[in-house]
Amino acid sequence: MRIALASLLCALALPIFAQEMEQVLLTVAPSVVMCAYNSRYETHLVVYNQNARKVTTACAGDGCGDIGPTAGREITGNASSVPLPTFLYMPKADANGLRMSLIVESGDRDNQEDRSFAELPIVRAADFVDTKMSFVGVRMDPGFRQTVRIFGLDGTTFGKVQVRAYDLATEELVYDEPMWLWPLSDERNDQGQALRPSFSMECDLSSDIPANGHQVRIEIEPLSEGLKFWAFVSVTNNKTQHFYTIVPR
Repeated sequence: MRIALASLLCALALPIFAQEMEQVLLTVAPSVVMCAYNSRYETHLVVYNQNARKVTTACAGDGCGDIGPTAGREITGNASSVPLPTFLYMPKADANGLRMSLIVESGDRDNQEDRSFAELPIVRAADFVDTKMSFVGVRMDPGFRQTVRIFGLDGTTFGKVQVRAYDLATEELVYDEPMWLWPLSDERNDQGQALRPSFSMECDLSSDIPANGHQVRIEIEPLSEGLKFWAFVSVTNNKTQHFYTIVPR
């Protein structure tokens, strides 16, 4: 009888621990951060669960947790939160019923009434690529900074990419630099999967490319064998800290 009971318990437990997980990237974890240029950024994850059952999610820093059935939740950070990217894991069977937006409030710390809101990308693992990625129409205007963020799907290994920028009108090569993707931490979920991607960031392309009002085309080429990555570009006003994002095309 004990053997039979143990077998039954194992049979009941197996689907819970063996269920397939959906992996998505939050390009910035819910957080509040003070950055350069006297800037302030507050990131919120807004979630609505269409499923008729509770969905349990996992991300770095234990900052995600449960979302009730047919219910919404806003997940916020605080001053101790780390504004780094994180993977968000949920049961694959529930993934299509979970609706999410990653919203950032940005502004100058001394002028908080002049705040702005923008949406950051949320990326499925299936959207990571091992081929060249392109961004068209990145403006190089005076008083703005152009930031490139690159994420590796395997958060446990290093990777290398080549980042090039071409003048959109003349095709002149105006930037050509390698970038290394570094593991951010060894945080893992209950199934041993990395909770953070590998990551690299170029904070301001205008420090290397003249900010003369021209537009550039950026290409990112993977150099490490087997590397799967995703990236996006943000363009930020150095005075107001308001920004917009450019995704791969």
